[in-house]
Amino acid sequence: MSLFSELERRNVLRVAAAYIAVAWLVIQVAETLFPVFGVGDAVIRGVVILLAIGFLPAVISAWAFELTPEGFIRDREVDRGSPAIRRMTQRLDRLIMVALALALGYFAFDKWVLDPSRDRAREQEIAREAKEAGRAEAVRRSADSGSSEGPPMVAVLPFVSISGGEDSAFFAAGVHDDLLTQLAQLESLRVISRTSVMEYRDTERNIREIGQALGADAILEGGVQTAGDRIRINAQLIDARTDEHLWAETYDRELIPANIFDVQTEIAGAIAAALQGTVTDRDARNLSLIPTRNMAAYRTYHQALNMRDSKHGVRTSPEYRALLREAAELDPNFTRPLAELVGSLSLPNFRQKDPALIEAAERTLAEIEAVAPNSSDFLIAQAYYTYYILQDFDLAHAIASEALEMSPSDVRLVEMKSWIERRQGNFYAMIDSIRQMRSLDPRNPRWTQSLINNLILTHQYDEAQTEIETRGRTYWELRWLPLLRVREHGDLGRYAEEMEAVYKEFRDNAPVLHLWDARIAARDFTGAAALLDQVSDAEIQRRSGLSMQQIMRVFTYWCLEQQDRLADALADGWATVEEHQNSDGYLETGRTILEQAFLSAAGGGSEQAEMLVRRWNREVADDWASRIPYLDIACRMLGMAGIAEAAGECIRTGLAEPSSVMPFLEPFLPYYDSVRDSPEFIELLAELGH
Repeated sequence: MSLFSELERRNVLRVAAAYIAVAWLVIQVAETLFPVFGVGDAVIRGVVILLAIGFLPAVISAWAFELTPEGFIRDREVDRGSPAIRRMTQRLDRLIMVALALALGYFAFDKWVLDPSRDRAREQEIAREAKEAGRAEAVRRSADSGSSEGPPMVAVLPFVSISGGEDSAFFAAGVHDDLLTQLAQLESLRVISRTSVMEYRDTERNIREIGQALGADAILEGGVQTAGDRIRINAQLIDARTDEHLWAETYDRELIPANIFDVQTEIAGAIAAALQGTVTDRDARNLSLIPTRNMAAYRTYHQALNMRDSKHGVRTSPEYRALLREAAELDPNFTRPLAELVGSLSLPNFRQKDPALIEAAERTLAEIEAVAPNSSDFLIAQAYYTYYILQDFDLAHAIASEALEMSPSDVRLVEMKSWIERRQGNFYAMIDSIRQMRSLDPRNPRWTQSLINNLILTHQYDEAQTEIETRGRTYWELRWLPLLRVREHGDLGRYAEEMEAVYKEFRDNAPVLHLWDARIAARDFTGAAALLDQVSDAEIQRRSGLSMQQIMRVFTYWCLEQQDRLADALADGWATVEEHQNSDGYLETGRTILEQAFLSAAGGGSEQAEMLVRRWNREVADDWASRIPYLDIACRMLGMAGIAEAAGECIRTGLAEPSSVMPFLEPFLPYYDSVRDSPEFIELLAELGH
């Protein structure tokens, strides 16, 4: 008899098959159930090892013994032909078949039911881990954005007027401004901007506190004293971390512009040396230049700067331009006021061209070129003219970048560069520029607000949320937090509640628009209407074209299906549009086109609304700054108009490029209710995982 036949006769093969089937089933069930009860992998491995160890004794026992109704009997004592033994063999066969059936059944259940569930759970876990990693990276980047890596950072505190009197105070402010300009030209140093250091005028805070707040490695402080035709300037450089004096000097000179600039040059060189910086040949040439030797021109120019910094909106005023022109006429070689004048003349020409202002800007630009064609002033003036008047954004970016190389710490140039990058549609480069601005101007809340807004536009929600949680102080930062938290809980009702709390905290400075948006998102249309009834039209933020008050009322009544109130609101809206169109100086912008599309959609003019949205899309195709903030509005108009396919494609576009379209919010807004059950929109929701 062969070995195989003997194994079969003694039921060894049956026992082995039954053992393997049952063991496999036990292992699979253990892997499924043990984690549910918090049992770790070590116990599961122990079960596998025990079952593996038990296989050999089971096989040996099957060879040596036979299971009979009387129990286990040695194989040589068993009568294989007896009915009892045949019945036991049949039972063993049935056991094997049941075990195999159970094993196969569990295999199918595991593959088609449990596996997808585990995959989804794993995907969620991976997403959670990725999110946490993203948040961690966001925290790191947020911390790094204010780090001191790179050249030493210097903060120049406002100089003190030692002798008192208006004249001494005037020169103290002038020395401070000019010194910041001088230091901004050095490649080996970074200089905190004037905006951030001005809050420390007459401060009682110690140097270490100021250094920590500004992210500065060293602090320069000084004073100015004038007496007759003499000026005394003292300055000292202090290590912001140790409070150690690194350098100090007093300068006593005749009160003429050349001497003032000479002193500033010496101070700049001393700072670079004390901080182990290197003054390059180019830096030395720039620092040696005397902007003006004319005291009257010097005074007039600084009067203009004081006017500019004292009140918002002065930069394009005739009075400001007159002072700049007067300073340049007093000294035709003084190019700083001319460069500032080109900027003032260029600014109003971005949307509507004024031939007189353009001619004046070109004439002033030619004056600078004739005197100093290789100066940073000429480059700055060119950048203003190219950006605002020519609107050649690529050339403007190249010019601004070249000017920035000559004055690496000039926040004005970095800001201009960021504007240009926005117009180019390069929002990621713009974000880098904003980070640079915040490093150079850390106390200016504008940069954090701008960074958060642009992180959201580029769908970098984790980092945006981290910025808000670590740096948010004002309403304009914190207003985003309730919305971003929707990604975590998916509850738009909770979003509205949290937005209400933020609104109440900052009520005096919080536009009602954002709270209204939250109530609309939560489908609290009655609450949205009550909100509008609680505030006056004057309290509701107005923008160019149709007032936000009218837009909010139209959509609220549209959602409530209050046809009478909707008709009245639509009539007011169209009347406002007609009034603006008939007014002098009316300029149809991308926003005004969308406003007309909105009124058309709300009034049932679907075809007109779609036509206007398509027209808007053509108008702003190459204008990223006008397209990106309003793309979500265009999508909503298509949804209101019932154009499902176009609305879906619009949302997809908004998610694929920088835009205000948010995947966790946009598809769930009531603007899309008329297309929500369409196959096109259902497909979109599936793509988004909803």
